Amino acid sequence: MPKYTANAYLVHNGAIVQTGGEVELTEEQAERLGDKVTIIEKPSTRKKSEPQE
Repeated sequence: MPKYTANAYLVHNGAIVQTGGEVELTEEQAERLGDKVTIIEKPSTRKKSEPQE
């Protein structure tokens, strides 16, 4: 599941998530929360191609 940053206080699985905290949500859950969460973009793990000579 993707990770999101809480933009407001949330209750997730019975635990309080403070503003700025990280939470794992399904896309459906994040869609319902709207602007209360922001997806955390992970850096690409793909290796950059080396220049060919």
